[in-house]
Amino acid sequence: MRHILHSRFQLQLLFALLAAVSVIVLAIGLVANAIHHAESFVLADTNRTLDQAIHELRREYDLRLRGDGTWPKMPPGAQDITLRGISQTVLSSYPGVEGGFWTQAQFLGYSYPTHDGGSVKVDVPPAERSEIEAAISSAMAHGISRRTLRGRHDLVVVSAIASGPAAVWAMKRLPGEAEPAQRKRNIFAAALVAIALLGAAGVLATAIGLRRGVAQMKSGLATLDEAGVPGLRQRYDELGEISAAINQMARTRRKLEEELRREDRVRALGRLVGRIAHEMRNPLNGIRLSLQMLSRRHEDNRLTSGDFQIAIDEVDRMNRLLSDLLAFQQPRPPRIELRRVGPILDECTRLVKPQADRAGVHLTIADRCTPPALVDEQYFRQIMVNLLLNAIEVSAKTVRVSATDADGVVAVQVSDQGPGLTAEQQEHLFEPFYTTKMNGHGLGLAVSRELAQSMGGELRYEEGGPGATFTLRLRGANAS
Repeated sequence: MRHILHSRFQLQLLFALLAAVSVIVLAIGLVANAIHHAESFVLADTNRTLDQAIHELRREYDLRLRGDGTWPKMPPGAQDITLRGISQTVLSSYPGVEGGFWTQAQFLGYSYPTHDGGSVKVDVPPAERSEIEAAISSAMAHGISRRTLRGRHDLVVVSAIASGPAAVWAMKRLPGEAEPAQRKRNIFAAALVAIALLGAAGVLATAIGLRRGVAQMKSGLATLDEAGVPGLRQRYDELGEISAAINQMARTRRKLEEELRREDRVRALGRLVGRIAHEMRNPLNGIRLSLQMLSRRHEDNRLTSGDFQIAIDEVDRMNRLLSDLLAFQQPRPPRIELRRVGPILDECTRLVKPQADRAGVHLTIADRCTPPALVDEQYFRQIMVNLLLNAIEVSAKTVRVSATDADGVVAVQVSDQGPGLTAEQQEHLFEPFYTTKMNGHGLGLAVSRELAQSMGGELRYEEGGPGATFTLRLRGANAS
């Protein structure tokens, strides 16, 4: 009897040991799975950050070298200083990221602006140099390259992208969950929990709880919002800590994205101000030269009324630029009315007829169709005058205007007999400040498209046929 009880006790101990081993294996698997998902998320976020960094570095690199014929003649030391300024400026917005450029078979412009070691780093890290060179070689062959190096204590992620005969690279180290010591601590903690919960109820509860937490984390990562991973914010266990770390990384990422957007807006504003200043300088110079000429003619008593025309034309040009700029930036709300477009087209052709006569261009309104359309009369007149003036400037003999009504849409077309537009010109046609004219400011078509859209219409360029044809589509009387 005692032998039987002893054997049964040993069998129970064996079953308990098997249960404990099973729980340990299960706990290790679940913890490793959660760590794997957290690490994958961090790596994906890091790859996105490095991609943004190298693309911004390449953009600034291309802007610096574009059209600069002196760059190839500069000594490597001067190039290194210039490129380091670029990488220092760009990478200061990317904490923990270091990088630079590869050109002429050597590293140039290396910078690590957020390095917190107490001194400025100026040399490419020797431990990762071979990995960086391998990433650059792969990028030169395939356009872009990403490499992940798992070290003893951290992960190293390297990204590189080709830029002509040169390359741009960036690197970031990821300490923490990737460390083997941390993995061992997690496994040891899981083993302690398993030993403490030798009972079947405890094992089952732990397994269910961990599986539910992992499922919540998977679904939460798929729908990550500003509040963080849903369902895990109030947990105080290991998964809660992982969730808190993920939420912190997400907040940091959003902050960096907001800062990047602000910097992009500042750059765009700077380019806008520069273009406006350039466009204003030309007519101001013309006015100054005209005034100097008027002063000399006044001294010689040879002034005529025609001598003032150049200054008046330049003032009109500045006024058109400012009017178009104001209309583009702060258009007033449209006042939509149902109006027949025929009389308005007649008025527009009368307004531009002096310019057409001077250019020897004949204006014709075909079909004499006067369908009603939903328009803001002032906006419609501004669009048509701009299209007519553009057509008169390039047309050889005739500018043709037509208006048709079909399926509740009124289409007004302005066609010229000019050289037409190339594919590249068509691609940038409606961009602000893009122009192919010597004295154009590039806002007329951009403003016209904005005004057309504010009326619920559309302005577009029609391909085919000689010359250029622009079509303004408006809602007709039967529009829904």
